[in-house]
Amino acid sequence: MNELIKQKGVYFYLILLFSTSSFAKNDSTNQYIQLYKTVIKHESSKIEELSACYHFFNRQSDSTWTIKSLLGLSDHYARQGNYNESFNQVWEALAIAEQYNHYTLLYEVHKHIGRLYNVFDKEKDAFFHEQQVLKYAQLAIQKKGLPPKSIVSSYYNFILHYRKQENYQKALNYLDTCYTLADQLNYTEKQKVYLNTEKGYIFMLQGRLEEALPILLKAQKHYEKFNPFYLTIIYYYLGNTYIKIKDWPTAEDYFRKALRNIEIRNTHYDTKSECLSGLAFTLNKQLKFEEAYQVMKESKKVNDELFSTKSDQNAGLLAIRNKYREELKERNQLLLQKDNELINQKAKNLQNHILLIILLAACIIIFLVVYLQQKQEMFRSEKQQQRLKVIHQEEKNKELFEIKNKELTSFTLQLIDKETLLNDLIKGIKKYAPENKSLLKIVKQNTTHRVHLWKEFDKRFIDVNKDFYTNLKENFPNLTSTELKHCALIKLHFSAKEMAQLLNISINGVNTSRYRIRKKLQLEREENLSNVIDRY
Repeated sequence: MNELIKQKGVYFYLILLFSTSSFAKNDSTNQYIQLYKTVIKHESSKIEELSACYHFFNRQSDSTWTIKSLLGLSDHYARQGNYNESFNQVWEALAIAEQYNHYTLLYEVHKHIGRLYNVFDKEKDAFFHEQQVLKYAQLAIQKKGLPPKSIVSSYYNFILHYRKQENYQKALNYLDTCYTLADQLNYTEKQKVYLNTEKGYIFMLQGRLEEALPILLKAQKHYEKFNPFYLTIIYYYLGNTYIKIKDWPTAEDYFRKALRNIEIRNTHYDTKSECLSGLAFTLNKQLKFEEAYQVMKESKKVNDELFSTKSDQNAGLLAIRNKYREELKERNQLLLQKDNELINQKAKNLQNHILLIILLAACIIIFLVVYLQQKQEMFRSEKQQQRLKVIHQEEKNKELFEIKNKELTSFTLQLIDKETLLNDLIKGIKKYAPENKSLLKIVKQNTTHRVHLWKEFDKRFIDVNKDFYTNLKENFPNLTSTELKHCALIKLHFSAKEMAQLLNISINGVNTSRYRIRKKLQLEREENLSNVIDRY
């Protein structure tokens, strides 16, 4: 199987190489269209080829293929988890599509935007664009720019929307609408597979497992034969279904299949965290605790990576960016209109404008002579006041900084004291009441904050000392992340014992780390490490 994939990859590379050499001789539109179709259908598509298509069509002012290339780039970045760049491409495509008011292209662009907003769980924004999809689908069908079946996929978006909102009845109502339209358009059973898949998943979510499982298993066979890209989703659905059935080994197998498909196909990366979480759950149920723990850590890591991309702040910036582009477009149109009016007015009243400018210039010169004399005196006074204000503000900021560092130190010491007390309590129980396992378990549960101790400290430290790590790293790039943490604790004047508690190492390890830091900072023997770090 791996050899077959490699052979396909080599074949694809030769096609691209041949295409690239052909372009050097003749940059024909047909060749770039063929390259786009080849790249977009291949699971190993690369950004270089898509970018080449976009730049060529853009130079040719071919709006249709320019937009298609942008949407291809958007899909490529989304598969890599680079949603910020994915949005950039799709907003540019939207601006072009709106400029030409092309219903078919607007349908495609809004479909992509709605899909991306769904990844960010921005349901309100996603629903707006899904409504736009339906609107432009209807207009494009009237103009014969889209086939009638596009209406089915437009209503399909509403099924996903209400299913995510857990409004299963409304989702099923829209599903019935899709089935009705599909029957009117003579859909085959193969063409209805996506509707059937969604129906099976909704049944599973409703607890109707006996109805859901046969539908999903039948859909699995279809995707394995005709659409391996969608296998991640169907495997994920079946994994969750077997969890509800409490068939842990089968559920585990489906989650593993889903994860393999994500890696092989490089698609549906946004479901990876859920697949890992489901796998960890099934392993835990089978008492495979160590493996379950490792998988859950991986799930958290993937989720954190996706969360940093999908944070409310970033998602808000994306919405603002869209609004900004729309406002910029309106502003440019208004400026263009005003420029035309101004040109016409200047052509009619040029002499009056020249006279007005001369009069205004004379008035300005007289005003400036008087104004500058007064301003010179005011400037001296304001400069002195500003200097005093800056000195006062610096003193105020310094005091506030010291207060915040003291609060941070106090907070951390309280956490260390708490952990020390709990550890002493555990030792006491083990020594004097080892038979009381329930009490020992309760106390141990209260020590689970240990893994969060450094993260909480580090977050608060960065809030107070925003540029500490950056400045230190710029001057001493050889410092490791652990050594940077050690420097932060030195800046707050923690003892070796307290540092060992926070860093989860021995006191000897703390001293060794201090020695390495001094060596990397190239300090002389008489130089004090704390004093040097306090400067940053």
